[in-house]
Amino acid sequence: MSSEESGGQNGHAPKNLKGLLRFCMEATRSEDAPNSSEIMEPMSEDRRKWLEEALTSMSVNPVERMTSCVKAIQEAVSDTEEGTEQQIMAVSELQDWGEDLDIAGDFIKINGLCIVPKLLSSEVSELRWRCLELLGNLSQNNPVAQTALLTLKLLPVFLHMIDSDPNPTVQIKALYAVSCLVRNNSEAQTQLLAHDGLPVLLRALHSEEEKLRVKATFMISSICSSNPALKDSLVEVGVVEKLVALLKEEEHGHTHEHILSALLTIVTDHVVAWNKCCSGELGLKTFLTQRIQFLEGKEQFKEEKEYAEQLLQVLNTKPDKPNPTTRSSSSQLMLAI
Repeated sequence: MSSEESGGQNGHAPKNLKGLLRFCMEATRSEDAPNSSEIMEPMSEDRRKWLEEALTSMSVNPVERMTSCVKAIQEAVSDTEEGTEQQIMAVSELQDWGEDLDIAGDFIKINGLCIVPKLLSSEVSELRWRCLELLGNLSQNNPVAQTALLTLKLLPVFLHMIDSDPNPTVQIKALYAVSCLVRNNSEAQTQLLAHDGLPVLLRALHSEEEKLRVKATFMISSICSSNPALKDSLVEVGVVEKLVALLKEEEHGHTHEHILSALLTIVTDHVVAWNKCCSGELGLKTFLTQRIQFLEGKEQFKEEKEYAEQLLQVLNTKPDKPNPTTRSSSSQLMLAI
């Protein structure tokens, strides 16, 4: 649920009618009459004030607010407590606005992206990760914003931050930004290959941060589903071996569900990946059989067990025919585009 829909006494004021209705219901819940026969009491001063603020917030001009936030970030004095607080408040509000697809387009039009270099280069990790989350929100399912970010050559910046930023939250948000940028965007996927983005994803799989590992496996599944030609490139850089090794070497946990899901997506309808998984060297079939037995009766790992069963079934069913082309992965990607 977005912050716009869940506005209440202690949260942001709602920005739409749905949020306003929820706001009013939550504000009056504690004083709801136990039965309909009771006489309605006059609205209290606090409730009247909350409602007035909600109605006022709905008349706010998003473009004016975003312009004000951009100005506040630009004019803030860096490396000072006051300046940092000013920037955090401004970018936090921009994050809320950026969740709206139409408003995201307006943000691009007012050149709101001019604040990105200052925020991403900040020594304050919260400013870096908030900026990355803002960029992810803007570009998610938004071709206009995706094109704008690609034009600014931000994809290699995101990839570098996944690899090298010292703050785990920044790394996670950078991966989120990459995922939103390449989703259903053929040009971004081409650039992902050109900037060695797939090896970055594989390195993220070995992170000590569980959230980063989970997001990396989810993104691998996502890009393979949206563009099967990318499977060739992933197999070439060793994704199958990496994922199987993680299953065997890591202590069992909830990340294994996502690893099995990614493997299932890659192996399905891909002969090379299927052959690798069926090789005696990896021993994946034996492992899956043992894992299924281990998960029997463990309700909390129900989905992992289902993925393991589906993957084993795929591996036990020989593909009808080889992949239709033997071209290089880059050529296959261009054909898919």
